[in-house]
Amino acid sequence: MNAARMVGTGSLALALVGLAGGSLEAQLPPELREYPLGTLHKSGDLVAPFFDGWFDNGDGTVTYTFGFMNRNTEEIVDIPLGENNHIEPVQFDGRQPTHFPVYDRRGLVGKRERQVFGVTVPKDTEVVWTLTHAGRSYSVPGRATSTAYDMGSFTQTAANGSLHPGIRFTPEGPISFGPEGTTAPRVSARVGTPVTLSAMVQDRGERYGLSEQEFYPVNATWILHQGPVGARVQFGPETSQLDTEGWGQATTQATFPVPGEYVIRLRVDNFGAPDSRFDNQCCWSSAFLPVTVR
Repeated sequence: MNAARMVGTGSLALALVGLAGGSLEAQLPPELREYPLGTLHKSGDLVAPFFDGWFDNGDGTVTYTFGFMNRNTEEIVDIPLGENNHIEPVQFDGRQPTHFPVYDRRGLVGKRERQVFGVTVPKDTEVVWTLTHAGRSYSVPGRATSTAYDMGSFTQTAANGSLHPGIRFTPEGPISFGPEGTTAPRVSARVGTPVTLSAMVQDRGERYGLSEQEFYPVNATWILHQGPVGARVQFGPETSQLDTEGWGQATTQATFPVPGEYVIRLRVDNFGAPDSRFDNQCCWSSAFLPVTVR
């Protein structure tokens, strides 16, 4: 796994058993001391890739989904595509984020951003994402070998959950379900001038255990996915509406601070429905909108 750093949970637990008195860090073996177990730092801490699971597409392919954790409490990290941010095999490189915001949400997954992107591959293919930041390099493999990471399919409702919401950029365009996402036609913008970004969004209405469709409003969040180092895009106001057939319109005004090539990720969730919440893995989809700013 090249420069990957890994530590087994069993080994870590054994290392902690019986420690008493003095600094916990001082009592750990040297090779484990750099793995933070307690205090978070404002900056200079790690950014780690995560493999969130795999979806069976029913045609001999699977879709792997990846996320990340930025452990810093204040430092927003940018890692351009290249040596410090790459995917192998190379034909799957380029979909991953280069912008890693700070998240502070409830629960054990509060600092994690899950299902940020996905790649579809033959079922026996391994995909490895590597991130290097602050002197640490981590790699995570995507594999369809463990049922613990089996997330079902995009066409069936998960237990106690609904189908992934739908996203499309035109009435006749392809519909995006899940993390891999469709890509919109490129948008042109000018520095400092707000540009309207919009998409059609859909709660698909099918819910586990219900024989009839029930539609609920969906939430649309616009996120900087890729962009120049240090660029901070301003979004707002954001609006989303849902009609009686499940489709609605999500729009925002985006203002770009510097010229360059950007990719905006649209995340659509139905956490407002009674069978869905942030802790689940079933209930949001992504799509991507490239922007050239001059």
